[in-house]
Amino acid sequence: MNDLISVIIPAYNASTRIKTTLESIIAQDYPEIEIILVNDKSTDNTEEIAQETLKISKRSFKLIAHGDNKGVSASRNTGIENATGKYISFVDADDLLKENFLSELYVAVTKENCDIAYCGLVDRFLDGKSDVEKNHSDDLHIKPPITGENVILAHAMPSVCCCLYEADFIKKYNLRFFEGCVAGEDVEFTMKAMCRAKKVTFIKQCLYIYVHHSEMGSVRDNNTTDKKLLRYEHNTQAQSRTAEYISRYASSHELKKFADKILVPQSVIRLLTLHAKRKDKTSYTLLLHDKTTIDKLYEALTFYTFKTKPELFFKALAIKLVSGLYFRMRRC
Repeated sequence: MNDLISVIIPAYNASTRIKTTLESIIAQDYPEIEIILVNDKSTDNTEEIAQETLKISKRSFKLIAHGDNKGVSASRNTGIENATGKYISFVDADDLLKENFLSELYVAVTKENCDIAYCGLVDRFLDGKSDVEKNHSDDLHIKPPITGENVILAHAMPSVCCCLYEADFIKKYNLRFFEGCVAGEDVEFTMKAMCRAKKVTFIKQCLYIYVHHSEMGSVRDNNTTDKKLLRYEHNTQAQSRTAEYISRYASSHELKKFADKILVPQSVIRLLTLHAKRKDKTSYTLLLHDKTTIDKLYEALTFYTFKTKPELFFKALAIKLVSGLYFRMRRC
C-alpha cells in the first residue's frame, strides 16, 4: 500500500493558470494524493475554477480559504498544518508537474528512508524560448543518499517545489515559511531543512516545470524601483535568518565554518548594499561602525572565503578599504 502524499498549492489570483496546474497534479501516476489548495483571498475566480476542477477529479482534496490576503508563506504554512500525508510536496499555482513527479520522488525517498528527496526542474518560457533543464545535483560528486550538509556545501540547493519532504521531519524541527516575506522565503525554508536533514537523496530527472510568464509574481512584484528594493530587502532578511539558523544548528564544524565565514558575512554585505541602493548614507555608516558588523566582515577576509567564494572576499575587502566608493557604486 502506498503512503499518502499531501500536495500543497498556495494560490492568489491564479485564475489563468490554476486549472492546468491542478490537472497536472490530478494526472500524477502516483495513486495516493491529498491535494490542498489554499486560496489566499483571491479577487478573481481562482477558487471557483479550482473547486470545479477538483470536484470532477476523483482525487482527495481540501480547499481552504484565507479570510485575508496573508502571502505565499502563510498559505504554505496553512497547508502544512492541514496536511495528513506521510510526505509533503509544494507546488506553485502556475507551474506544472510531469506525470511521474511524485512517484519517482516517492520511490527515492522511501528506498533509503530519507528526510528529503529532490529532482531537477524545467524552465518553461511562454514567450517561445526553448525549455531549459536545471539539475543542481550535477554539482554533487557523490552518490545518494547524502546529508543536507553535503547539499549546502556543494551549493546544490534545489527549489523548494522540487522536493518531497517527510511530514514528520517537518514537524520534528518545526520547519515553517517565514510569514510576510515576499522574496527568498522558499530558499530560506529549503536551506533550513537541509541543515537539519540527516539523509537526503536525489534523482537526475527534471520533473518539475517552472513556468515563466508575464503574470508571475517575480515579474509582477519587480516592475518598479520600490518593488525591486522591497524584494531585495526581504531576500536580504531571509538570507540573514538562514545564516544565523545554520550557524546555530550546524551539525559539523565544516558547516558552521561555512555559515560563519560565508553566509553570515554575505548577509551583512547585502544589508550594506541595501542601504547603498536606498541612498541611505546614515544607516550605511552606522552599520559600518558597529563592531559586530566589522567582525562579521573580517570573517570573510580569509583564505577559506577567497577559495570558496572569491566574489564575497573582494566585496568585503572593498568595503573595508574604500567603503565610500562601494556606497557610490551600489546606489540605484
